[in-house]
Amino acid sequence: MTEIEIRGKLSKEKFDELFRLLTSNGELVDHYHRLSIDLSPGFDPETKTWKNSSGTDIRLKKSDDKEKLSVKMGSFHEKERKEVEIKLQTDQFLSALDFLEALGYNSGMIYYWESWEFNYQGVEIKLSKYTDEYFTFEIEGKENSDIETIAKNFKLTVYSREQYRQAID
Repeated sequence: MTEIEIRGKLSKEKFDELFRLLTSNGELVDHYHRLSIDLSPGFDPETKTWKNSSGTDIRLKKSDDKEKLSVKMGSFHEKERKEVEIKLQTDQFLSALDFLEALGYNSGMIYYWESWEFNYQGVEIKLSKYTDEYFTFEIEGKENSDIETIAKNFKLTVYSREQYRQAID
C-alpha cells in the first residue's frame, strides 16, 4: 500500500484548537499511547541521528494492546511512500524485537507519545502529544485526497525537508 501523508509541528494552542474542532466536526476513531522502536538502517548511536538514511524505515510499534511491525520505503520527506505492516499477536513485541536484532537491526531510537486519530472530510488526521511542549499533526489520505488543501484550511505549516530532518534528529 502507498500512503500519502504530510506532517508538521503544532504549538500547544494550535493543538488545542484543532482538537476541539476535530472533536466537534470530525469522528474520533482511535486514541492510544504508542511505544515505537525505530531500527532503520543508517542510525549513528553517537549522534543519535540517521546520517546515512537508507530509504527504508523499520519500526516496531506498540499502541496500548495493539502491536505491529512497519516498514516504509522511500525517503523520509516524500509525501508518497510504500508501507508494509504486519500485525502481531498480543505480547509478541519483545519476540519481534529479538527477531529484528537477530537480523542485525540492533540500533535505533525509542519514542513514546499519545495520539488521537480523527476521520475528517475523507482523510485521517492524527494529533500527537510527545511532551507538554511538543505536539505534531499528520494528515493521511488516499490517492485522490487533497491533503494540502485541508492543511491550508486549518492554517497548518507542513515540515520542509530540513525541518522534518531536524524533527527526526
